[in-house]
Amino acid sequence: MEELIIQAPAKINLHLQVVNKREDGFHNISSLFSLIDLSDTLSFKENGNKIKLSESIPIADNIVLKAANLLKDKYSVKKGVRIELHKVIPDQKGLGGGSSNAAATLIALNKFWNLNCTQEEIMDLALTLGSDVPFFIFGKTAWAEGRGEILREFSYQERFFLLSLPKLRISTKSAFNEISLTDVEGLTKENYEPDKYYNSFEKWVRSTYPIMDEIFLELQSIGNPRLSGTGSTIFVEYSNLKDAEMAKKEFPELVLTKSLERSPLMQIIE
Repeated sequence: MEELIIQAPAKINLHLQVVNKREDGFHNISSLFSLIDLSDTLSFKENGNKIKLSESIPIADNIVLKAANLLKDKYSVKKGVRIELHKVIPDQKGLGGGSSNAAATLIALNKFWNLNCTQEEIMDLALTLGSDVPFFIFGKTAWAEGRGEILREFSYQERFFLLSLPKLRISTKSAFNEISLTDVEGLTKENYEPDKYYNSFEKWVRSTYPIMDEIFLELQSIGNPRLSGTGSTIFVEYSNLKDAEMAKKEFPELVLTKSLERSPLMQIIE
C-alpha cells in the first residue's frame, strides 16, 4: 500500500461525571460520548524504515508519533511511514482531537503494515496512550465507565450542536487535579435520564476562568450551554437543523456540527 488517507472525528461529552480517584492515580468516570462531524485528516505514505510526522499545526510531543512508535515496537515492524496531519479539531478544547488522531494512527497503521490486529487488541493498546483513545477505536455513540475504556453502545440519535471555541486552553491533567470530588453514585446507562446529564468540570471551569462563565451566561439565550470534556468547548444541543441554524443567526461565530452514527474509521477496521 502506497498511501492511506483517513478522517479522525472529534467527540462531545453529553455527560461527564468523575466518580472517584483510583489507586493507580487515574479516575473512574461515567460518560456519554458522541462523535461529531468535525474531523482532522491524516495521510500515511511509505517512508523506508523511519517514522516521520508533518503537521499543519505543530503540537509538542504529538501523540500521533507515540501511537506509531508503540505499534512499530510492539510488533517489531521493519517498515517506516510518513504521516501528514492536517488539523481542524482545536487542541485542548475537550473535543478529543489528540485521542482521535492516536486512534486513527493505530487503525491506519494496522492496515498499512498488514498487522491483522483485532479491534480488541488495538483498544488494549489505545488505553496505554490515553483514557479517551479506546472510544475512538470503538467508533460509535457509547456509554463509558472505568477510565473510559469500558464501553457499551448507546442508542444513536441525530443531534446538532453549536460550538463555542474560546481561545483558552485547559490542561486535562490540571483539571483532574484541581476539581473537588463529591461522594455520589455514578449515573449509569441503566439509570440515566437526559435531564440528569452534567459535567463534573463545569463548576470548576466557570469559577476558575471568568471568560468561560461569561460565555455560559451569554449562550443561555439560545438554549442550555454545556461543557465538553474538561473544556474549553461549550456546546448547545438541538434536535433538528432548523433550530440550530436559527440560533446560529444570533451567534454567527459559533461552529455548527452534527452527530455521527459511526466513525469513518470503522470502514477500515471492520
